[in-house]
Amino acid sequence: MRTPEFPDVEGQFGLATREQLKVAGFTRAAVRHAAGRDWRQVRPGVYAPHRGPLDADTRLAAAALWAGPHAVLTGALALHRHGIHQADTSQALFLVPATARSRQDGRARTIRSARPARVALHVGCVMVVSVERALTDLANHGDGGADTVQALTLAALQQRRTTPARIEAQLDAAPRRGSAPVRRAVELFLRGAWSLPEASLAELVADDDELPPMLQNVTLRSPDGTTVIGVPDGFFPDAGVAVQVHSREFHSGYDEDGTDLWSMTVEGDGIYPEHDVICLGVMPRSIHRRPDRTLARIRTVVLRNVGRSDGPVLFGDDLCGGRRAAG
Repeated sequence: MRTPEFPDVEGQFGLATREQLKVAGFTRAAVRHAAGRDWRQVRPGVYAPHRGPLDADTRLAAAALWAGPHAVLTGALALHRHGIHQADTSQALFLVPATARSRQDGRARTIRSARPARVALHVGCVMVVSVERALTDLANHGDGGADTVQALTLAALQQRRTTPARIEAQLDAAPRRGSAPVRRAVELFLRGAWSLPEASLAELVADDDELPPMLQNVTLRSPDGTTVIGVPDGFFPDAGVAVQVHSREFHSGYDEDGTDLWSMTVEGDGIYPEHDVICLGVMPRSIHRRPDRTLARIRTVVLRNVGRSDGPVLFGDDLCGGRRAAG
């Protein structure tokens, strides 16, 4: 009698379910025997034909096969698969039809949902929801906390993985329970913030009546408009002062070319003085733990330079009107 072959199913990264093995001709006893010697049971009912290491895509496929044929990945891991790399990848959260049952195996979990889940992306056999659905599900079912949800929502918007309108439409369809961090992040983004540290900076500065207006994330250009000097987190046009909130959490590591991102971030600030813009660096921890001292430092630098004559910098949409930023 011919020994059955381990099935090679497209998109499953070499894995097979118990049912697929049965169709291929394996008996329950044969599966138990192989799983104890040559194979590896990756998830309950999901097997690899070897006992070696598995990469991230294979582990995710195993979780999806365990979750069921109609399961759709959502939450933080779905955001990571959409390219939002700040998202945690330790938990695989899947939506399943309301007729299925909720289950958990380690850090993999299924949640019943009566709302249709639009599939926006495929990773092999893994179906992935849209960015905005992943955000709302993370807020309602994830374990990252409100600050994490806000930070990921801002990251998704800043990276143009979604839009405020798409998130708001998803929020209208989702339960209001737990959605406050997502709504708050959209509000912050529409007011100019690209990250939680930037939002904290804006709130800190707004509390000081002596400071002139601060613009967020405006593009500073050379006088002829052809050279981009930078996009500072905050810019006081009345004083020609840029404020950069630098966090190793978001600026550490290396890019695809092997460039040290932290070094590039710090060195990038050096271009501002070359164009007569004072650049003041602050850390997120200082804003949260020493707000009074941080605000006093910003106030000293800005108020000392208010009224400087117009410098060689144009910013934002004012290029159309010909206004110059002081500095």
